Amino acid sequence: MKSKRKIRRLTIVGMGFLTVDHEKKGHEVYLTNISKGGIGIYAHKPLKAGTRVLITFTHRDIEEERRYEDQPGTIVWCSRCGSVYAAGIRFMSLNP
Repeated sequence: MKSKRKIRRLTIVGMGFLTVDHEKKGHEVYLTNISKGGIGIYAHKPLKAGTRVLITFTHRDIEEERRYEDQPGTIVWCSRCGSVYAAGIRFMSLNP
């Protein structure tokens, strides 16, 4: 079946840090995929759609330098997946 996605997603496995808007303490999340428009995560607590968040993660750039990214976004969906919660975050904008 052909994908109907307009933006290509890359499957990744890694750790990130999620801070929910107006909360002082964030928490670790598992990263599952990323695209120009957003990122998929697994979290240990449910997240409400429409909630603004900041997702922090690291990656290597084209010169193999380690870069830290802080991306503001919005929770688009969240559903229970076994003992964790799968969620999708739409980026507000992508830093160059």
